[in-house]
Amino acid sequence: MRYGLTILASCAMLAAGIHAAAADSTSIGGTFTTERGPEDFSATTGTDWQGDITHTFDNKFSISGAVKYYDTAGTTDSKTNVQVGIGYTWELGKMSLTGSIGAGQHFIHSDDDTSFPYYYLTIAGSVPIAEKWSWTMFRLRYRNAFDTSNDYDTPEVATGVTYNIDAHNNVSLFIERDWSNGAASYTGIEVGYHYKF
Repeated sequence: MRYGLTILASCAMLAAGIHAAAADSTSIGGTFTTERGPEDFSATTGTDWQGDITHTFDNKFSISGAVKYYDTAGTTDSKTNVQVGIGYTWELGKMSLTGSIGAGQHFIHSDDDTSFPYYYLTIAGSVPIAEKWSWTMFRLRYRNAFDTSNDYDTPEVATGVTYNIDAHNNVSLFIERDWSNGAASYTGIEVGYHYKF
């Protein structure tokens, strides 16, 4: 976890320095996700907490960093993902299409601690639906370990809405479906908050 906090702090300092030098924007915040059983929505399989930061340049390119902690229900095991990435946003009429690519380290905290590197690709499409509301029609992720023997083929599909409280603050609610090596692993309810400056 300390490695993740170090990376996030470094990203924050870098973004602050860039922000001071140009009229770009930075978003910092986090999400909480409750994992529900893939076939039984009333069953809890885990809870996740994420802290993240994204700096977006005027040319629509972005850099990001995130730390996500996974607490598996019914066990003392947990996992942490630490990742960095780059992205780009296309404005297609009213729709914003954002793609990103990145890499990270997956830490498994158990009686036999281990970790391995992974890569990910995401694409998301959003449209405004009211003055302060936007709908992310789709948010797709493909993620896998560089060494596929680590069994980390973990795609995700999500959709959700974001409410802009004001020019700086927003809250979001997403529904997501995750798979692990071809089998459904959970349905998630994700609640988020971000501050933009």
